[in-house]
Amino acid sequence: MTLIFEVEEAGCASCAQLVRGALEPLGAVLSVEVDEAADRATVSLAPGREVTEQEVARALATASEGVGHAYRVRPGSWLREA
Repeated sequence: MTLIFEVEEAGCASCAQLVRGALEPLGAVLSVEVDEAADRATVSLAPGREVTEQEVARALATASEGVGHAYRVRPGSWLREA
């Protein structure tokens, strides 16, 4: 399964790196790609595993601490693809 969503305030290379670093430790995540120009994250999950939007939101909030940005999943952008 793949998750695709927009990450608010993640439009530069260092922000993309922080977002990847926040999401990769989630147990089900195989890979994370961040398109800085589109503020879009594509997250590949291990077969049969799930990650909720709330888990991602918590991970992004933690990554935001002390960096001057508030990384968030843009409302309405959360998509799941098989």
